[in-house]
Amino acid sequence: MTTGRIVVYVFAAMLAGVTIGLLKSWPAPTRQDVAQPEVPVVVASISVKPRPSSPPSSPPPSSSSSPAPAALAAPRPGPELPPGEPVLAQGEGWWRTVAGTTAQVGRGRVRTYSVEVEQGVVPPQAQNAFGAAVDAAIADPRGWTASGDVAFRRVDVAEPDVRIRLTAPETARATCGFDLPYDTSCYVRGVVYVSAARWFRGAQSFAGDLEGYRKYLINHEIGHFLGRGHEPCPANGAPAPVMMQQTLSISNDRLADIVAGAPQGTAVPRDGRTCVPNPWPNPEVAR
Repeated sequence: MTTGRIVVYVFAAMLAGVTIGLLKSWPAPTRQDVAQPEVPVVVASISVKPRPSSPPSSPPPSSSSSPAPAALAAPRPGPELPPGEPVLAQGEGWWRTVAGTTAQVGRGRVRTYSVEVEQGVVPPQAQNAFGAAVDAAIADPRGWTASGDVAFRRVDVAEPDVRIRLTAPETARATCGFDLPYDTSCYVRGVVYVSAARWFRGAQSFAGDLEGYRKYLINHEIGHFLGRGHEPCPANGAPAPVMMQQTLSISNDRLADIVAGAPQGTAVPRDGRTCVPNPWPNPEVAR
């Protein structure tokens, strides 16, 4: 090794030693000198429902359990008008005879009837349908002719024994009276006033059977014309007598409550009996 190289190596070693010494003597940085990253603190919130200390006293009801009390106490059909198509409350106050006649039906004393419609209640094309429904109810073998002592014939010119009139609800109420706050039909001195509200909406007792209710309505009021009075339900599940006020109820208890303040000619017993709806005076007769 030459003298020049030895000098270079010595100088490099001296320089390295000086650098190391300077680094060791340099002051260590404080916490204020070094920025510390801020770490957000996250707090976890867990809701834990405490376990019961003891099991429930009784198991939850199953699908086969008894029905709720509300289902057991379902309301019986009442006197309120069922929902349905709107009916004009007022007519013009006068009736037009619907043209049409029939042959005699039944044997015995012949009673004539006419079919009439209060003007303004239904359009003209609906009047014949009312007449046809009246004829069908009166001519049915389960009707009043089954007794063998009465017959009927429809007339449209001669003076009838009884007039059957489709009538606006307000006219019917004014004629039948306001003792009962419900839409009803009635028989008054040779005239059957059929409430249009009932004719087009029926009664709750008939559970939507409008055709059956219409037959009942005609036969009930014709029964009054023949001198029959009201009757109660005779036995649970029996067909309601046609002279029972089925428009209001087919339950004796319910009917007794409804007419309590407005007697209808016959005392209705509170005996728990409920019938099924029936439109015929003689339902046992075969058609």
